[in-house]
Amino acid sequence: MKYEVEIKGARVNVELDRRTERVRAVVDNREYEFELVSSEEGSYTLLIGDRVYEARVWATAPNSFRVDVGGKSFPTKLVDRRLRRTAADQGTEGRQNLVAPMPGKVVQILLAPGDHVNAGQGVVVVEAMKMQNEIKSPKEGVISEIRVSEGSAVNANQILAVVE
Repeated sequence: MKYEVEIKGARVNVELDRRTERVRAVVDNREYEFELVSSEEGSYTLLIGDRVYEARVWATAPNSFRVDVGGKSFPTKLVDRRLRRTAADQGTEGRQNLVAPMPGKVVQILLAPGDHVNAGQGVVVVEAMKMQNEIKSPKEGVISEIRVSEGSAVNANQILAVVE
């Protein structure tokens, strides 16, 4: 998965490839490989060669987190690439897919197929990292599909609903 992350005010590109406990991370062209063990949500142990790092991660606001590693604290924010584009670039005409911003769990479906939706109105609520994110319609229209159900797990960029 690819992310744009703001760490202490500096933006970096992060790509993560996780296979079980093995993780490959590329941060602005610097590559890291490590084992990641999570004893509880938000608490992680990173094994890099013969070094061991304890990390704690918790949400401070939607898409904002505090990461503590090795006694240092890093205020971190996920940058939503869709919000950087202009309305013209987003192409709100025609069919629009509403996608999950990160892996999580569907906690509530606010509208059903056939319901009218206004631009900016919430359609699905996804919980990720103990934060609830309301996925909103980018345009006024009609919900043509809901592709998830309450309680289902979702992946980053998975289509949750379709607005026409």
